[in-house]
Amino acid sequence: MGRPQTGNEVVDAVLAAGHRLRRSMDTGLRASGLSLPTFKLLGELSRGERSMRELSDVLHVSPRTVTDMVDGLVNRGQVERRPHPTDRRVTLIQLTGTGAKTLAEISSGADGLRDQAIAGLSPTERTTLIGLLDRIAT
Repeated sequence: MGRPQTGNEVVDAVLAAGHRLRRSMDTGLRASGLSLPTFKLLGELSRGERSMRELSDVLHVSPRTVTDMVDGLVNRGQVERRPHPTDRRVTLIQLTGTGAKTLAEISSGADGLRDQAIAGLSPTERTTLIGLLDRIAT
């Protein structure tokens, strides 16, 4: 796949690299039954229960997308919904034992995919890239 054509070669390169990384991770995770977004959702829930809004914010996806993801994970027994103890308008999502087991099983494979994606970079190049991307992101 070629680079997008935004009119700026630096932006095109960053977008192409991000797309390739997401696609590679997603393809690898789908072999284990999860997509990259659902893997990230389970990872976030491993730190504690979250509201649907919090998940939407941290995953940078629409609330509707979170609802669809949570529905699928509830159907598979990996997460569960529960009412907020003090705000009846809020639904909390928490990881189940099945979800925690799935996350643990898939995490090492995801770590390998991630490490493979940056294997060609030296430690110094990785540090430089982080610094450059952080500057772009601010």
